[in-house]
Amino acid sequence: MENSPNLTNLELEAQAFDSQIEERIANGYIPDLRLAKPCNYFYNNSWRRPEFVKLDFVEKFDLIHAALTKFLNRTPANSRILEVGCGPGYLSLELARNGFQVIGLDLSAKCIEVASSYADADPWKTERGALSYIAGDYFSSPELQVDSFDAVVFLGALHHFPDQNETLKRARRLLKPGGLILANEPVRDCVTRGNAAFAYMLQTLLSLNNNFHQRQPLVTEMQSIEREVERTFNTLRYEGENGESLQSVNDNESGYAEMWPQLSTLFQQEHFEWRSAFFHEFIGGLRFDEDTNGRVAKFMREMDRVLVSTQVLTPTEFFFVGRKT
Repeated sequence: MENSPNLTNLELEAQAFDSQIEERIANGYIPDLRLAKPCNYFYNNSWRRPEFVKLDFVEKFDLIHAALTKFLNRTPANSRILEVGCGPGYLSLELARNGFQVIGLDLSAKCIEVASSYADADPWKTERGALSYIAGDYFSSPELQVDSFDAVVFLGALHHFPDQNETLKRARRLLKPGGLILANEPVRDCVTRGNAAFAYMLQTLLSLNNNFHQRQPLVTEMQSIEREVERTFNTLRYEGENGESLQSVNDNESGYAEMWPQLSTLFQQEHFEWRSAFFHEFIGGLRFDEDTNGRVAKFMREMDRVLVSTQVLTPTEFFFVGRKT
């Protein structure tokens, strides 16, 4: 379906994710951290295999859950959490399973429809905290009341907002005094050509024995290598050759240069850490046998941490926890 020139950016954003989730669900995607199953529809995505989901998305959940447990001054049963840009709802669902009172919000009505259907069929439904989903605009949904949330969570969603000042001021208004904001975000403006050169080398070496989803011929001419590094650089930034966003119209609207100054200005920092540099972009593309895929994915995750901590690679994801004062 072609985009209408009369649609707003918000409508185009919703349309992109409506289309994406419909295709994914039709091809066997199960957006549930506990019930994920192998899904060959994904050619290079952690949702391809449950063991990759554990290394990537479950680890992100564990990070967010640990921060809520540490920094919230109340029990989960007495904590109201808003997840902004919840997509098909897997994080909100898992937070509710851990006792929190959760609202998931997304522009995509189709994503909310999917999230609601999985929440209704949840085997742990009777044991979890309250959970509801809203299809609507973060800035205008009437269900979102000021001073009503103990935490506002962005997982890979904050970078879609072009005006970080207004976005985070809205979060402040929604939070109770002393409430938390948590943001786990990719920062593609931090991707360097050094990162791209490493990624291109790794992809090429994996391709030699067909152990990666994308076949990359081994070239030795410097001009060809430089051209491939530049192509990889654009890919890691989720951009086309002309700088256009590839996933949705608002993808890449904000990077670290836009998010961090506003987060650190509007909230008292409780915790900050740099996260991964490359493994998220590779593990779903591994094509060894299943046992080797799992072991190589774990090795890549640990090497990612080493290469980031030793400053060999630049991290391209951060996790921030701040408090409304």
